[in-house]
Amino acid sequence: MSRYSSMLACLSFGLLSLSQPLQADEYSNSKPLVISDKSEKTANPSYIALMLDYVPAADNLYGITLAPYHFDNNYQQWGYYLGYARSRETDVIVPEPALSYRQESLFRLGLSYSLTADLSFYAGGSGYISTVSYTNNISPKIVDGKPTWEEDKTTRWGAEAGLRYRITEHFILSAGYNSSTESTVLSIGYAG
Repeated sequence: MSRYSSMLACLSFGLLSLSQPLQADEYSNSKPLVISDKSEKTANPSYIALMLDYVPAADNLYGITLAPYHFDNNYQQWGYYLGYARSRETDVIVPEPALSYRQESLFRLGLSYSLTADLSFYAGGSGYISTVSYTNNISPKIVDGKPTWEEDKTTRWGAEAGLRYRITEHFILSAGYNSSTESTVLSIGYAG
């Protein structure tokens, strides 16, 4: 028991000796008692980026991303983003008279952290949805009867990471890698 109490005493003494210079500096009479708020002077500017996205997946996806930055002075370097991209409908070859097409979409959500006033690192999660729509070749026996459409959806979850750079006050570029599409995500946009 005495061995543990001596270890605890040594640990307590070590922690106390580390905090002494901090306490002495904190209560020094040579400094003014009023603490100036330096965060307002060095704060990164607040802005929202609206970007157009291109994702070269199995089918090319095009979309938008909304990325607000730095609205809380306590968390100036942090921001978040929300993105959505979608491909055009691509016909799938099936035996006639059946019809089929495929369409893909990508949802992205994550956080960003500013390394400098213009350069940010972002990372988050994504969901890649591939939808195949097809007719079942069964038409109702009525005038102008059309076959019924059915669809199969598959979702692949993944993560992404990349860099965003504000070239000018209002022009921003972004590039990253998305694991759910296994491709890059390229963005260009307006920051205001």
